[in-house]
Amino acid sequence: MPHQSASMTPRWARAAKRRPFRRFPGLAGLRKLLPRGASGNVTIEFGILIVILVSLSMGAFDFGRLGFRKIAITSAARAGAQYGIQDLVTAADTAGMIQAARNDIEDTNDVLDIAARRYCDCPGQGEVACTVTCTDGSFSLMYVEVTVPDQVNLLFPYPGITSPRTVASTSTIRVR
Repeated sequence: MPHQSASMTPRWARAAKRRPFRRFPGLAGLRKLLPRGASGNVTIEFGILIVILVSLSMGAFDFGRLGFRKIAITSAARAGAQYGIQDLVTAADTAGMIQAARNDIEDTNDVLDIAARRYCDCPGQGEVACTVTCTDGSFSLMYVEVTVPDQVNLLFPYPGITSPRTVASTSTIRVR
């Protein structure tokens, strides 16, 4: 392959070689900060890249913690509701449902404000007393509901995102 002469190189490429900062006017001021040689360019680019990567890593870590806590809260609410659906006696045992949720999330100091309830529902009528027969003659459907809320403190401040964040989960399961 023969050697390319300067006339065969496109005009825009020759201009970019001679005046690299003219194509990007915002970078003209940065040229004064850079040394005449190109030996420091890699260091500056690496420094900027490290700042960006560390910021992204911190955000991923913080929101990963938030997601992990949401999974734990959801599991605790499900465990409390599963305790309640064993039979009609455990469906009325709200303290047992709360304790089952506390055991699942390992809340030994009773920090979380867990709520549990049992309620009955008739199709088309909404919530009714559990002793009531529905208008169509069928028995009311019994449900247990466990709600587990928690506050998660973010490790780093983010613009527009408040800390602590409330993470909550409600699990509703039919008993009969």
